[in-house]
Amino acid sequence: MESYDRQDILDKAAQAYDHAEATIRAMDKVFQNVTGSNYDAELTLAQFDMILQGVLLSVACADGVFDPVEQDFIRQFAMHGDLLEYIRSDSGGATDLSWDLIAGLPKDLVRDLLRVLPSVLDDQCESFIYPLAAVDFSYSQCGGVMTTPGDFLKSIETDMIQIAGLLAFVDSNGTDEEINAAVAMIYELEGKHWRDILSGRALGSGQEIT
Repeated sequence: MESYDRQDILDKAAQAYDHAEATIRAMDKVFQNVTGSNYDAELTLAQFDMILQGVLLSVACADGVFDPVEQDFIRQFAMHGDLLEYIRSDSGGATDLSWDLIAGLPKDLVRDLLRVLPSVLDDQCESFIYPLAAVDFSYSQCGGVMTTPGDFLKSIETDMIQIAGLLAFVDSNGTDEEINAAVAMIYELEGKHWRDILSGRALGSGQEIT
């Protein structure tokens, strides 16, 4: 990967995030217009933020070191939703984490956290994906734009992978393990659900954030 200074890395990550956010807002608008739903785009964006933070956490911890630079990088992607606040709420306050606290956990506990994260976020992932995948499928079927099933999924995944790849290099020590961790977590958190819908295995509307 080309060598960037830290500010350049942050700027490029922000650009990728802005592109994903614009895509999600546009898809939400289409979903609302077609279905007459008052589905809130802010909810979708909050869920996207939490999924992205989960991906970035898996990248940051892949090398066994979650340093302050990586923590600061992840914090900038909590504009709509906060993964740690969701975990705190979902556990009834029993699991109260901060990025600093995660950095100080033993490696086996961090691995356990990353292992259960997909199941913790599963309802949010379904709710996030349902309207977006419906638009992805309907546009492809109806020819509203020149797409094939999965084009919008690929666009959002590409933005997420770019952000994760930039995080891997923010400490000047990116590794293949970090990139592989990002791709695996993206697929686990949202790719498999989205592809289920595109392949005709319809899911429910998921659960909203409470």
